[in-house]
Amino acid sequence: MKTRLAGLLLALGSAVAGAQSLPYGVSINDLAAFRQADGLSVITGTVRNYGKRPVHGLSVTFVLYDAAGREVGRTSDQREAPLAPGETWLVRATTPHAFTRFTALDIKSQ
Repeated sequence: MKTRLAGLLLALGSAVAGAQSLPYGVSINDLAAFRQADGLSVITGTVRNYGKRPVHGLSVTFVLYDAAGREVGRTSDQREAPLAPGETWLVRATTPHAFTRFTALDIKSQ
């Protein structure tokens, strides 16, 4: 089980290596995934506002893929409070889907 989880984390890390620059002066970094004891998978990451204005209504959507590269689901997280300039938000998206890699598909704001 530990080997399988380590393989999952390695595959995920290679799929999302490096930070992604996104609109509105926002970036998402440190993406990772792990499976909890209850069977749910959790994707985490750090969103930071490098802009000069607060960002309202943030949401992040992740696409989940199996070993063959087929999409097996999507999951997302959203933040209701504005993200102030210089502030960070710890994204935490959970899913029951089994997957071997994921990508950050979209980050939106209102």
